[in-house]
Amino acid sequence: MPKWPKPKDIETVIRKDAGAGNWSLGPGMAETAADRIKYDVCAEFIVYKRENNLNQRELAQKLEISEALVSKILRYQFTEFTIDRLLRYLEKLGIKYEFRRVA
Repeated sequence: MPKWPKPKDIETVIRKDAGAGNWSLGPGMAETAADRIKYDVCAEFIVYKRENNLNQRELAQKLEISEALVSKILRYQFTEFTIDRLLRYLEKLGIKYEFRRVA
């Protein structure tokens, strides 16, 4: 069973990266269920990058995508990404994402 970061840990990482540049969405600003899922998935990339001490170029190489696309993911600029596409990228890192139903 994969070890998932606690929401508090994700928020800490997000705050540390907050000064890094343009952000499309801030926490709690996703309008649709799909946007909230994309937001959560993008947070997983930030956590992975931090935990593995990677720079953006190294993460792009692991994902086999351009640094520009990685930059968009890390800054929550995910309008051009489908949930499926983001999940495929997570799988390349060996991360399995589980959906949880919220009442």
